[in-house]
Amino acid sequence: MCSWLFASNPQISYITHKSFLTGISIGYGCEEGFFMLTDTQMLQAMHFRSSVALQVTLDQDYNVPDNKSDIEKVIVENGEIQIQNIKTMPDKMILKGSLFWRMAYLKDRQNCTLDHMEGELPFEEVVNMDGLTEEARIRVDCEMEDLRVTMIHSRKVSVRSVVNVKVHASAVEEIPVVSEISDTEKHLCLQRRTLDVSGIAVRKKDTIRIREEMTLPGNKANMLELIWGEVQNRRVDIRPQDDKLLLRGEASVFCLYSGENEENPFEYAEADLPWQAELPCSGMREDMIVNSHLHKIAQSLEMKADMDGEMRLVMAEMVLEIDLEAYEEKKLQTVSDVYSLKRQLVPVYQEAAMRRVCIRNQTECKLYEKVRMPGEHAGVLQLCHPWAEIRMDRLELTEEGIRAEGVADVHILYVNEDDHLPLDIAGVMIPFACMIETGVLPKDVCFEVQPYLDQISAVMAGGDTAEVKMTVRLDTLVCQYMTIHVMTEISEGEANDGYMESLPNMTGYVVKKGDTLFSLGKQFCTTAQEIRRLNHIEKEEISEGERLLIMKQMSF
Repeated sequence: MCSWLFASNPQISYITHKSFLTGISIGYGCEEGFFMLTDTQMLQAMHFRSSVALQVTLDQDYNVPDNKSDIEKVIVENGEIQIQNIKTMPDKMILKGSLFWRMAYLKDRQNCTLDHMEGELPFEEVVNMDGLTEEARIRVDCEMEDLRVTMIHSRKVSVRSVVNVKVHASAVEEIPVVSEISDTEKHLCLQRRTLDVSGIAVRKKDTIRIREEMTLPGNKANMLELIWGEVQNRRVDIRPQDDKLLLRGEASVFCLYSGENEENPFEYAEADLPWQAELPCSGMREDMIVNSHLHKIAQSLEMKADMDGEMRLVMAEMVLEIDLEAYEEKKLQTVSDVYSLKRQLVPVYQEAAMRRVCIRNQTECKLYEKVRMPGEHAGVLQLCHPWAEIRMDRLELTEEGIRAEGVADVHILYVNEDDHLPLDIAGVMIPFACMIETGVLPKDVCFEVQPYLDQISAVMAGGDTAEVKMTVRLDTLVCQYMTIHVMTEISEGEANDGYMESLPNMTGYVVKKGDTLFSLGKQFCTTAQEIRRLNHIEKEEISEGERLLIMKQMSF
């Protein structure tokens, strides 16, 4: 790519050439042997950044399929939100997704037998966002605040859910920034600036399919039918490596099933299964800072026969969606100002929104709560399975760090003394607060905190009280966004003869606040080196109130 730039003097012409491989611009021209070379580096700037939060209410009725038994009571439900399509348009976008729900219900109160039902609830939402373009990158975070499946009558249920949706949009642009200037006349004076930047080296959105096998304990009966189950992702660890991302975690699997033991109408089993996966990421390196958003969008449980032909294996599968950005920290050497003693140079500046990652850390928050089971849940025989959803309610930046407040929505599936309703569920909301240590932060920082449930357990503590313990991990990213002016190119202008003639050949000057040797050299048509030589200054900086003798040197 070549472009011709004609200076104000018709005898001088410049050619500028940019190499897409090296990011170097070369300028050259000729007038009495004059030659100038300009090097550039590419600065990644935020062209657009915006976030929108909204709440979506889903409500739909479903008929029980003909091959399913009548419903006497809904026992337990769960589900996932999956965004299937995002269509961006100017100033708005259309989100299409589905709520995939499952439930277990009591079909025969006399024999205490269970059945199950599942479905899909599609939705479409228009999200308005000023300044949005089709080129913007979109990330959508969904959080189910409430999911309820209630019985309308024995052949119909109502599925209702409140979904909190957060939409993040961003777009970056590459700006060529002048990093070095040299000429054959050796009369250039440069002011340099080092920029600490965090550029996005890798961006990737993908799905990871985890399949792990669970074996029933020896004291459990063989399976006849899977009724309901839960696969939760726990203890996630994500590490960057060369050209790939290494992921580790645990699949916490629970399944409720009808077994071959006629004395027990239902059985259950659970296990924590470690998993590991690798995600190819071209350009990834170990020293990069990875900000990832990982959540489950689907799960399935399937019965399998073991080597003896007995149904004692469960194939647990979960699909994880990951949206990641890997940041590369650089020190960008730039030229912030330039002038010449022989020519009138005009720097061209452009405004750029620059990002710098300040902190990326993880904080563990341990929760302990004694929960009194509600009156209708009295007579608990055994706790089967606890699980929870973590929601952040408030984030506040303080002098000590980031104060994070949220709530754990805990559910406990249990067996009670009622022979006609042996299985039931209890729920409780446990608030929590945690201080995320960040140290001293610069002004105007932005931060995001993503919660993960690493561990949960529930045991009976006597009477109708359950003891719940949890470990919540808070992944925190703190970034500073700064708007700066960067030099992108240089042109030649007409000499201001009137200004130069108005300057005396020698000036006595008292240094003011904010003055530098470079700014005084440019103001009085000389160089910083000459000011230092004339005033016998050895240090690089000058102090307010210092008296200087300055002699004009510039001549066009």
